[in-house]
Amino acid sequence: MPTDHSTLLGVTRGLLWLMLALVAAAFLFVVASGGALVAMWPDIAAEAKNSKIFLDADTMRPQLFALLGILAAILAVAVYVLRQLQALVASAASDPFIPANAARLRRIGWALVTAQLLAFPLGWVASSIAVSTSKFANMGGIDLQGILAILFAFVLAAVFERGTAMRDELEGTI
Repeated sequence: MPTDHSTLLGVTRGLLWLMLALVAAAFLFVVASGGALVAMWPDIAAEAKNSKIFLDADTMRPQLFALLGILAAILAVAVYVLRQLQALVASAASDPFIPANAARLRRIGWALVTAQLLAFPLGWVASSIAVSTSKFANMGGIDLQGILAILFAFVLAAVFERGTAMRDELEGTI
């Protein structure tokens, strides 16, 4: 009979796979959007002019490509974080306090820093092509939840390092 702990880990594994699939679908959407910008630019520009969201639909094509590139980079960071979390959860079923998990958490922290840094050019590009009152223009920028996640990842990495050291010290005294 599974314990609550193993059930929770199983649900977490499933959710991580679901999130990975959703991020992959979003990445494919970004790539397809780039293809659409190439193939259907006159129609997209005409629609953008009619939307009253964009400042200058005729000249925003390079910025849209930059926006898609930044979004693709953020999604790549998300894939990296999810894969690190999958490895962390896999090890939690047997022995979580290992040096590899502290390293994983630290890598997650740095990946989240990267995502936060990518949010700045994302916001700049979005605000340069859209009217300031649109939701589109307010993309990116500093995210308090993201900052807290970064801090949490680094603190948890230190906790795992200390837990590993304490367990190793205890095993050495027995």
